[in-house]
Amino acid sequence: MLADVGAVQLRVKGDRRATSVPLIVFGSITLIAAVIEPLADWAGTLALFLLAPVGFLSVALIYRRREIAFGMGGRERAYTVAAISTLLLLPILGLALGSYALVGIALIVIAMLQRNLQLAIWALVFGVVGGLEHLSLISNRLYSLADSLGIYRSNDGYFSWSSPLVFGILGLALMVGGLLAQHGERGSDG
Repeated sequence: MLADVGAVQLRVKGDRRATSVPLIVFGSITLIAAVIEPLADWAGTLALFLLAPVGFLSVALIYRRREIAFGMGGRERAYTVAAISTLLLLPILGLALGSYALVGIALIVIAMLQRNLQLAIWALVFGVVGGLEHLSLISNRLYSLADSLGIYRSNDGYFSWSSPLVFGILGLALMVGGLLAQHGERGSDG
């Protein structure tokens, strides 16, 4: 019986600190937006405007399903509130801050409510990198780096694909972080 109690404690701890779901969901959304962006400049931004609330709702539904299946959870309310808030605030604040920064702020608030340091760190990285790239601060440096290394020489001093590259790498990093977190969560399942 003590072994069962210990297994339940580990399961609850893993469930309380679940980080993988939001990282995988938002990594996928970021990757989709990065792939769509080269089609038209506004397509990636529009994709994120539409997919960010859907991402929060997806995480809420996954957590709700997990709560029903296993009898533990209860985190979906924060993600539902974030979905509604993002839907309302993204058109207004998303233009000023950048949609990635706004989603990062929402994830940081959720991480603080859950006392989830790992999610807070990833949300901070997501918000900062996305916010800086919203201002093209990272992609502008890519040209200088590639030019100095002799990798790619552009006549106009700009890569048309540099911003999607930054967001694609960010999306892949979130997905890898989510898969690593999922491995750790499964390890705490017993």
